Amino acid sequence: MPATPPTRPACLPSHRPPGRSLVTRVVIVGGGPAGLAAYRAILRACGSAVRSGDVHLSVISGTPDFRAPGLNADVLAGHLTAQHLCTPLRRLMPRATVLMGRVAQADLTMQRLQVSRADHSPCWLGFDHLILSEARPDADTGPLAARLDTHRPAHVTVLDGDGAGVELALAACERQRQRDPERGPGRVTLLCSSELSGGRPGVGSPVRAALAAAGVTAHELTRAVHTASGGVRDQYGRLHPSDLTVSADAAPPVLPGTESLPRDGRGSLLTDATLRVPDPANVWAARTPAQGAHAGRNVARALRRREAQPVPDGQWTAHSLRLGHWNAVTYLRLLPTPTGGGGRSLILRGRLGWLARTLLLSAALPRPAERLRVALALLRPAPRAGRDVPAAPRAAADRPTPV
Repeated sequence: MPATPPTRPACLPSHRPPGRSLVTRVVIVGGGPAGLAAYRAILRACGSAVRSGDVHLSVISGTPDFRAPGLNADVLAGHLTAQHLCTPLRRLMPRATVLMGRVAQADLTMQRLQVSRADHSPCWLGFDHLILSEARPDADTGPLAARLDTHRPAHVTVLDGDGAGVELALAACERQRQRDPERGPGRVTLLCSSELSGGRPGVGSPVRAALAAAGVTAHELTRAVHTASGGVRDQYGRLHPSDLTVSADAAPPVLPGTESLPRDGRGSLLTDATLRVPDPANVWAARTPAQGAHAGRNVARALRRREAQPVPDGQWTAHSLRLGHWNAVTYLRLLPTPTGGGGRSLILRGRLGWLARTLLLSAALPRPAERLRVALALLRPAPRAGRDVPAAPRAAADRPTPV
């Protein structure tokens, strides 16, 4: 039903249903790497339409800053500061309306979102195309670092599912050893619900070796079922005493109103080859910057009434694990094509893996100055370790505790 176009196609009052306007509204949920890549892809393809006002971009983010991914363990270990990770979103997305808040309700049939902001009443935001940039929330290393410095030595339990917990567990040991080299790190326990290799051949061996060298007690295929102030109880009934418990196994948040959409076993939305969610109209999903850029290009093609393109074959994926300063394992894999090609992989370890990790993480930063600053910080020489102190005897980690 035609309606008078609003002067600013941002939030519509909650007491009035959204009307259709002559302005094409594109909404990106999430200001992470995938959301930023989608914004830049749309701006490159439809920059003139965005500048003229024919296309309006809105970004909904829970934080005012863009946080660099994959560097939390370096901050926890003390090699980077929090200032290295944060860049204001409004500076990175000057052509978009950046809304600080969360999606309280999604009405995919009416193509609108109810946005809840701390300083405003809830409002409805209409969209013609919706890009959901799904990202697993990072563990907040700021409070964790402060609590590690307060409790010396601390018993830390890390809950992991895809490898991020390995980095946090090793970084926790590294930070405690640097802060108190005489006493050394406290007991660090890693509960991993999957295998440490993460399904990547050749990765599990160096990861297990690094955990054993740091003194981390790792339990593979072990899931935490109850967390209390005194410790964590796993699925086998064992109690792991803990002063601090940090979870690196958080699933991507499910927006209210999207519960019926198809998802995989890890909670991510299922899409077709073009990254479009099959059930609703004009809803796209992306988890990585490469997917975000492709979803943005397909939205731009749809705005120009062109057919969406599938994700190209033969793409490389990269995953890197920090095992210590100047020690990492980087896994590069060429995705297989429908014709049977691809499927090759390359594993870089030690210093070479660290160099590859530095290039990957610095390239993901949005500005050249930040890339250079982070790369120089990561390439600094490793600090001298404190003199070795005999560790206190530890109890057997796999001994069942009576329930």
